[in-house]
Amino acid sequence: MLVRWTLTRGRQIMRYAQPLLEIDIIVGGAVMLAGIALLLLWRQRYLRHALADLEQQLAQELERRQLAEQALADTRHQVGRLGASQQSLRDAERRRIARDLHDDLGQHLLALTFDITQLAQHHDTLAKPLAQIESRLQAASRAMHTIVRDLQPEQLESGLQGAVQQQVEQFSRLSGIPCRLEAEPAAFSAPTDERMDAVVFRVLQESLSNIARHAQASEVCIGLCRAAGSLSLTVRDNGVGLPDPPARRGCGLRGIAQRVAEAGGRFDIASQPGLGTALTMSFPIQ
Repeated sequence: MLVRWTLTRGRQIMRYAQPLLEIDIIVGGAVMLAGIALLLLWRQRYLRHALADLEQQLAQELERRQLAEQALADTRHQVGRLGASQQSLRDAERRRIARDLHDDLGQHLLALTFDITQLAQHHDTLAKPLAQIESRLQAASRAMHTIVRDLQPEQLESGLQGAVQQQVEQFSRLSGIPCRLEAEPAAFSAPTDERMDAVVFRVLQESLSNIARHAQASEVCIGLCRAAGSLSLTVRDNGVGLPDPPARRGCGLRGIAQRVAEAGGRFDIASQPGLGTALTMSFPIQ
Protein backbone atom coordinates (compact mmCIF):
# COMPACT_ATOMS: atom_id res chain seq x y z
CA MET A 1 0.00 0.00 0.00
CA LEU A 2 2.80 2.35 0.90
CA VAL A 3 4.66 1.49 -2.25
CA ARG A 4 1.62 2.22 -4.40
CA TRP A 5 1.13 5.58 -2.74
CA THR A 6 4.77 6.46 -3.25
CA LEU A 7 4.66 5.65 -6.95
CA THR A 8 1.44 7.58 -7.43
CA ARG A 9 2.84 10.60 -5.61
CA GLY A 10 6.03 10.46 -7.67
CA ARG A 11 4.05 10.45 -10.91
CA GLN A 12 2.12 13.51 -9.76
CA ILE A 13 5.32 15.36 -8.86
CA MET A 14 6.91 14.51 -12.22
CA ARG A 15 3.75 15.67 -14.02
CA TYR A 16 4.02 19.10 -12.41
CA ALA A 17 7.85 19.32 -12.54
CA GLN A 18 8.24 18.51 -16.27
CA PRO A 19 7.02 21.93 -17.51
CA LEU A 20 9.37 23.62 -15.05
CA LEU A 21 12.25 21.50 -16.32
CA GLU A 22 11.47 22.44 -19.92
CA ILE A 23 11.36 26.11 -18.93
CA ASP A 24 14.76 25.76 -17.26
CA ILE A 25 16.17 24.17 -20.39
CA ILE A 26 14.74 26.93 -22.59
CA VAL A 27 16.02 29.64 -20.26
CA GLY A 28 19.43 27.97 -20.10
CA GLY A 29 19.56 27.73 -23.88
CA ALA A 30 18.56 31.37 -24.24
CA VAL A 31 21.24 32.41 -21.78
CA MET A 32 23.80 30.32 -23.66
CA LEU A 33 22.77 31.84 -27.00
CA ALA A 34 22.93 35.32 -25.49
CA GLY A 35 26.43 34.55 -24.21
CA ILE A 36 27.52 33.31 -27.61
CA ALA A 37 26.02 36.40 -29.26
CA LEU A 38 27.86 38.66 -26.81
CA LEU A 39 31.08 36.75 -27.44
CA LEU A 40 30.66 37.10 -31.20
CA LEU A 41 29.86 40.80 -30.81
CA TRP A 42 32.98 41.31 -28.69
CA ARG A 43 35.02 39.35 -31.21
CA GLN A 44 33.65 41.47 -34.05
CA ARG A 45 34.49 44.71 -32.22
CA TYR A 46 37.97 43.37 -31.44
CA LEU A 47 38.57 42.48 -35.07
CA ARG A 48 37.23 45.86 -36.19
CA HIS A 49 39.64 47.66 -33.86
CA ALA A 50 42.51 45.39 -34.93
CA LEU A 51 41.71 46.07 -38.59
CA ALA A 52 41.59 49.80 -37.92
CA ASP A 53 45.00 49.60 -36.22
CA LEU A 54 46.42 47.67 -39.17
CA GLU A 55 45.00 50.19 -41.63
CA GLN A 56 46.54 53.01 -39.61
CA GLN A 57 49.90 51.24 -39.50
CA LEU A 58 49.68 50.61 -43.25
CA ALA A 59 48.86 54.27 -43.91
CA GLN A 60 51.81 55.33 -41.75
CA GLU A 61 54.10 52.89 -43.55
CA LEU A 62 52.91 54.16 -46.94
CA GLU A 63 53.51 57.72 -45.80
CA ARG A 64 57.02 56.85 -44.59
CA ARG A 65 57.72 55.09 -47.88
CA GLN A 66 56.49 58.07 -49.89
CA LEU A 67 58.66 60.38 -47.82
CA ALA A 68 61.64 58.06 -48.31
CA GLU A 69 61.02 57.89 -52.08
CA GLN A 70 60.72 61.66 -52.23
CA ALA A 71 63.93 62.03 -50.24
CA LEU A 72 65.65 59.58 -52.60
CA ALA A 73 64.36 61.49 -55.62
CA ASP A 74 65.57 64.77 -54.10
CA THR A 75 68.96 63.22 -53.39
CA ARG A 76 69.24 61.93 -56.94
CA HIS A 77 68.27 65.34 -58.25
CA GLN A 78 70.93 67.00 -56.08
CA VAL A 79 73.50 64.42 -57.16
CA GLY A 80 72.51 65.06 -60.76
CA ARG A 81 72.91 68.80 -60.34
CA LEU A 82 76.26 68.32 -58.61
CA GLY A 83 77.43 65.88 -61.26
CA ALA A 84 76.26 68.19 -64.04
CA SER A 85 78.05 71.08 -62.35
CA GLN A 86 81.25 69.04 -62.11
CA GLN A 87 80.84 68.01 -65.74
CA SER A 88 80.35 71.65 -66.65
CA LEU A 89 83.60 72.53 -64.90
CA ARG A 90 85.40 69.71 -66.69
CA ASP A 91 83.96 70.82 -70.02
CA ALA A 92 85.05 74.38 -69.32
CA GLU A 93 88.54 73.14 -68.52
CA ARG A 94 88.55 71.07 -71.71
CA ARG A 95 87.55 74.13 -73.71
CA ARG A 96 90.34 76.14 -72.09
CA ILE A 97 92.90 73.43 -72.85
CA ALA A 98 91.60 73.10 -76.41
CA ARG A 99 91.79 76.86 -76.87
CA ASP A 100 95.34 76.99 -75.50
CA LEU A 101 96.42 74.10 -77.71
CA HIS A 102 94.87 75.66 -80.78
CA ASP A 103 96.08 79.20 -80.14
CA ASP A 104 99.49 78.62 -78.57
CA LEU A 105 100.78 75.25 -79.71
CA GLY A 106 99.10 75.64 -83.08
CA GLN A 107 100.84 78.94 -83.68
CA HIS A 108 104.21 77.48 -82.64
CA LEU A 109 103.80 74.54 -85.00
CA LEU A 110 102.79 76.87 -87.81
CA ALA A 111 105.80 79.10 -87.14
CA LEU A 112 108.14 76.11 -87.11
CA THR A 113 106.72 74.90 -90.41
CA PHE A 114 107.24 78.36 -91.92
CA ASP A 115 110.81 78.53 -90.59
CA ILE A 116 111.65 75.10 -92.02
CA THR A 117 110.24 76.11 -95.39
CA GLN A 118 112.38 79.25 -95.40
CA LEU A 119 115.44 77.30 -94.29
CA ALA A 120 114.98 74.70 -97.02
CA GLN A 121 114.81 77.41 -99.66
CA HIS A 122 118.27 78.67 -98.70
CA HIS A 123 119.99 75.34 -97.98
CA ASP A 124 119.51 72.78 -100.69
CA THR A 125 121.62 70.20 -98.88
CA LEU A 126 119.13 70.23 -95.97
CA ALA A 127 116.06 69.95 -98.15
CA LYS A 128 115.46 66.23 -97.55
CA PRO A 129 115.84 66.15 -93.74
CA LEU A 130 113.91 69.41 -93.47
CA ALA A 131 111.11 67.90 -95.56
CA GLN A 132 110.96 64.97 -93.13
CA ILE A 133 110.81 67.36 -90.19
CA GLU A 134 108.07 69.35 -91.91
CA SER A 135 106.10 66.16 -92.51
CA ARG A 136 106.35 65.26 -88.84
CA LEU A 137 105.27 68.76 -87.85
CA GLN A 138 102.23 68.45 -90.09
CA ALA A 139 101.42 65.09 -88.48
CA ALA A 140 101.76 66.70 -85.05
CA SER A 141 99.48 69.52 -86.17
CA ARG A 142 96.84 67.03 -87.36
CA ALA A 143 97.09 65.13 -84.08
CA MET A 144 96.72 68.39 -82.17
CA HIS A 145 93.57 69.31 -84.12
CA THR A 146 92.14 65.85 -83.42
CA ILE A 147 92.77 66.33 -79.70
CA VAL A 148 91.18 69.78 -79.85
CA ARG A 149 88.06 68.35 -81.51
CA ASP A 150 87.84 65.61 -78.88
CA LEU A 151 88.24 68.09 -76.06
CA GLN A 152 85.71 70.51 -77.50
CA PRO A 153 83.23 68.67 -79.75
CA GLU A 154 81.84 71.00 -82.35
CA GLN A 155 78.76 68.79 -82.80
CA LEU A 156 77.11 70.14 -79.64
CA GLU A 157 77.04 73.62 -81.11
CA SER A 158 74.05 72.50 -83.19
CA GLY A 159 72.23 71.04 -80.18
CA LEU A 160 71.79 67.50 -78.91
CA GLN A 161 69.72 66.30 -81.88
CA GLY A 162 72.25 67.44 -84.47
CA ALA A 163 75.14 66.13 -82.38
CA VAL A 164 73.58 62.67 -82.02
CA GLN A 165 72.70 62.43 -85.71
CA GLN A 166 76.19 63.54 -86.72
CA GLN A 167 77.79 61.07 -84.31
CA VAL A 168 75.68 58.20 -85.67
CA GLU A 169 76.60 59.07 -89.26
CA GLN A 170 80.28 59.45 -88.38
CA PHE A 171 80.32 56.10 -86.56
CA SER A 172 78.78 54.30 -89.55
CA ARG A 173 81.20 55.97 -91.95
CA LEU A 174 84.37 55.27 -89.96
CA SER A 175 83.56 51.80 -88.60
CA GLY A 176 81.59 50.43 -91.53
CA ILE A 177 78.91 49.19 -89.11
CA PRO A 178 75.34 50.23 -90.00
CA CYS A 179 73.91 52.37 -87.22
CA ARG A 180 70.35 53.65 -87.10
CA LEU A 181 68.78 56.23 -84.81
CA GLU A 182 65.32 55.61 -83.36
CA ALA A 183 64.34 58.81 -81.56
CA GLU A 184 60.85 59.69 -80.42
CA PRO A 185 59.70 63.16 -81.52
CA ALA A 186 59.42 64.18 -77.87
CA ALA A 187 63.10 63.37 -77.27
CA PHE A 188 64.17 66.65 -78.89
CA SER A 189 60.92 68.62 -78.65
CA ALA A 190 61.85 70.52 -75.49
CA PRO A 191 65.13 72.28 -74.69
CA THR A 192 67.49 70.50 -72.32
CA ASP A 193 70.34 71.59 -70.11
CA GLU A 194 73.55 72.10 -72.10
CA ARG A 195 75.52 70.38 -69.36
CA MET A 196 73.27 67.32 -69.54
CA ASP A 197 73.47 67.38 -73.34
CA ALA A 198 77.25 67.14 -73.01
CA VAL A 199 76.96 64.15 -70.66
CA VAL A 200 74.55 62.33 -73.00
CA PHE A 201 76.79 63.02 -75.99
CA ARG A 202 79.96 61.85 -74.21
CA VAL A 203 78.22 58.66 -73.06
CA LEU A 204 77.04 57.99 -76.61
CA GLN A 205 80.56 58.57 -77.94
CA GLU A 206 82.07 56.15 -75.44
CA SER A 207 79.38 53.52 -76.06
CA LEU A 208 79.93 53.59 -79.82
CA SER A 209 83.69 53.54 -79.32
CA ASN A 210 83.39 50.39 -77.19
CA ILE A 211 81.26 48.74 -79.88
CA ALA A 212 83.77 49.58 -82.60
CA ARG A 213 86.66 48.17 -80.55
CA HIS A 214 85.18 45.09 -78.92
CA ALA A 215 81.65 44.11 -79.99
CA GLN A 216 82.33 42.62 -83.46
CA ALA A 217 78.82 43.77 -84.31
CA SER A 218 77.19 44.05 -87.73
CA GLU A 219 74.40 46.38 -86.64
CA VAL A 220 73.86 49.07 -84.00
CA CYS A 221 70.67 50.80 -82.92
CA ILE A 222 70.47 54.03 -80.91
CA GLY A 223 67.22 54.79 -79.07
CA LEU A 224 66.25 58.10 -77.47
CA CYS A 225 63.01 58.80 -75.62
CA ARG A 226 61.78 61.33 -73.11
CA ALA A 227 59.54 60.46 -70.17
CA ALA A 228 58.36 62.49 -67.19
CA GLY A 229 61.51 64.07 -65.81
CA SER A 230 63.99 61.80 -67.60
CA LEU A 231 65.76 61.27 -70.91
CA SER A 232 66.61 57.66 -71.80
CA LEU A 233 69.42 56.63 -74.13
CA THR A 234 69.68 53.01 -75.32
CA VAL A 235 72.61 51.64 -77.33
CA ARG A 236 72.08 48.10 -78.69
CA ASP A 237 74.35 45.93 -80.81
CA ASN A 238 74.22 42.36 -82.13
CA GLY A 239 77.84 41.58 -81.31
CA VAL A 240 79.59 38.98 -79.17
CA GLY A 241 78.15 40.23 -75.88
CA LEU A 242 79.87 40.56 -72.51
CA PRO A 243 81.15 37.26 -71.08
CA ASP A 244 82.94 38.82 -68.12
CA PRO A 245 81.27 39.47 -64.74
CA PRO A 246 80.51 43.13 -63.89
CA ALA A 247 83.55 43.50 -61.63
CA ARG A 248 85.90 42.71 -64.53
CA ARG A 249 84.35 44.86 -67.24
CA GLY A 250 86.55 47.23 -69.14
CA CYS A 251 87.42 50.82 -68.42
CA GLY A 252 84.99 52.01 -71.09
CA LEU A 253 81.93 50.67 -69.28
CA ARG A 254 83.24 51.88 -65.94
CA GLY A 255 83.72 55.33 -67.44
CA ILE A 256 80.16 55.31 -68.77
CA ALA A 257 78.80 54.18 -65.41
CA GLN A 258 80.77 56.91 -63.66
CA ARG A 259 79.52 59.63 -66.01
CA VAL A 260 75.91 58.50 -65.62
CA ALA A 261 76.20 58.29 -61.83
CA GLU A 262 77.76 61.74 -61.60
CA ALA A 263 74.81 63.08 -63.59
CA GLY A 264 72.37 61.48 -61.12
CA GLY A 265 71.17 58.94 -63.68
CA ARG A 266 70.80 55.18 -63.91
CA PHE A 267 72.86 52.72 -65.95
CA ASP A 268 71.72 49.20 -66.84
CA ILE A 269 73.44 46.51 -68.92
CA ALA A 270 71.72 43.56 -70.59
CA SER A 271 74.05 41.14 -72.36
CA GLN A 272 74.51 37.48 -73.20
CA PRO A 273 77.52 35.91 -74.91
CA GLY A 274 76.88 35.79 -78.63
CA LEU A 275 73.58 37.70 -78.42
CA GLY A 276 74.80 41.28 -78.25
CA THR A 277 74.60 43.98 -75.62
CA ALA A 278 72.10 46.67 -74.68
CA LEU A 279 73.17 49.68 -72.61
CA THR A 280 70.37 51.77 -71.13
CA MET A 281 71.08 55.15 -69.52
CA SER A 282 68.45 57.38 -67.93
CA PHE A 283 69.24 61.02 -67.14
CA PRO A 284 67.16 63.39 -64.99
CA ILE A 285 66.01 66.50 -66.83
CA GLN A 286 63.86 69.46 -65.92
